[in-house]
Amino acid sequence: MLTELRVKNYALIKDIVFRPGKSFNVITGETGAGKSILLGALGLVLGERADSISVKQNEEKCIIEAQFEISGYALEAWFEQNEFDYLNELIIRREILISGKTRAFINDTPAQLLQIKELGRFLIDIHSQHDNLDLFQKSFQFKILDSYSETEALQNHFSVKHERLKRLKNQLLELKTSDINRLAEREYKQFLLDELINANLSDGELPLLEEEQLALSFTDQNLHTLAQISNCLLESEASILDQFAVIKNQLLQISKNDKRFESISTRFNTLNIELKEIGNELTHFAQNIVLDPSRLEALNTRLSLLHSLSTKHRVDNLIQMRDDLETEILGFANVDGQINALEQEISENNVECLALAKEISVKRLGHCQLLEKEINIRIEPLGMPGASLKIDVSENTDNVLSHYGLNDTNFLFSPAPGKGYNPIQNIASGGEISRVMLVLKAILAHKNIMPTLIFDEIDTGVSGDVSFKIGDMLDDMSKNMQLICITHLPQIAAKGQNHYFVYKNRMEGKTTSDIKKLSDAERINEIAEMIGGKAFGSTIRESAIQLLAN
Repeated sequence: MLTELRVKNYALIKDIVFRPGKSFNVITGETGAGKSILLGALGLVLGERADSISVKQNEEKCIIEAQFEISGYALEAWFEQNEFDYLNELIIRREILISGKTRAFINDTPAQLLQIKELGRFLIDIHSQHDNLDLFQKSFQFKILDSYSETEALQNHFSVKHERLKRLKNQLLELKTSDINRLAEREYKQFLLDELINANLSDGELPLLEEEQLALSFTDQNLHTLAQISNCLLESEASILDQFAVIKNQLLQISKNDKRFESISTRFNTLNIELKEIGNELTHFAQNIVLDPSRLEALNTRLSLLHSLSTKHRVDNLIQMRDDLETEILGFANVDGQINALEQEISENNVECLALAKEISVKRLGHCQLLEKEINIRIEPLGMPGASLKIDVSENTDNVLSHYGLNDTNFLFSPAPGKGYNPIQNIASGGEISRVMLVLKAILAHKNIMPTLIFDEIDTGVSGDVSFKIGDMLDDMSKNMQLICITHLPQIAAKGQNHYFVYKNRMEGKTTSDIKKLSDAERINEIAEMIGGKAFGSTIRESAIQLLAN
């Protein structure tokens, strides 16, 4: 229930506070005073789009704050799911800067507009004249029927399952329609994999082969060089080792005469020994080097293959590519399994959806005539004698499911006895549609208790005795919920338990809108003015008193 609405710097509003009562609240005022602006502000705080035009000229920002009493409305789960603190007293605040940027808060915690909009649907239903067009929409007609049949929860459950069923069918279609391309791609990738498998790849093979190829490529040159080194070290008449032997003996002799040379003599002797070992190792290497043209040719062929594959596939790691291809081909092999699994899942989901749809259809068909009867009983006193509404609900006997299950519906209207039924949008007048919508809201008020219902000039085009009937209907609705009604009719205004008046203030060349709750005396004058204009007399005043007494 809305307990307070505060609006600052919005359109014509400078700063107002609106505190509606628990039951039937009426708002009146002259045309253009700002009644609809008040509803616009309420729409903004409940998540409607805003722009800089919303901010009152020359002001810093617009602030709209709505306070609700929400105990008993089972909203704890929503607050937990959206990670907000639950309090029985809920405060939603919206701030709109002159730049058009906005901020929103739930109980002083920053919130997204989508969250506020979702929460608002549990709190308030605002019905304006253009909402009458909803009556022409399938979605609204099914909402009415499901609310009355108490199948809303079932329909929501079905919608979730049906959306999943559609997604599964789309996945299956994609798999099947891509089958030809899938087979061609699998064959191509299998060809690539076979090529790599036939190459007998091994990890770390390439650097070893390149090293061996380099060695074999220079075998002849290496043997010639080794022969030269061996000759220089060991075999020539003045070989290096022979010269080292002479120097070694000379240093040995010097060290015997002068102890300072012992260290150098020892070091040279070590060097001589190391040189002999090097010469022996080089001789050993030379003796074991074998010219092997066939091995070199094999290495060249192998390396050519590996380099060719790397260039072809533009990768350095052929083994990784081979493993990736194997994984992909295994995935292709699993597609048939995926198709079978999807077909099985689709079959199971279709059975579940069909069972839900049949249950919903039975309830809809069982309640549509009851709803028709209640609507027609209620619309007749509203200046529509003999008019009737027919709710045409059909069932698809071929078990073809749609968003609404197995059913289709159409609201048909006949304006008078003997007149044929036609779709309501084709035959009913604006006033008739408005009254049918009011009746539907009244019926659903007893089915789905919305904390607050707001009517914006639901009485357009109505007068006389019909006004009293509408007033009685609204009064009856207010017994189950908080009702706020903007009206121009004194018959309806007189039914309210609380009467608020919207008016314009003109100060210092500026016009602002304001609202106040009328006292009993002020209320008499306002209703009298609604009946007879500003210059009403005592008779009209008595009529106003009589209206309020009833």
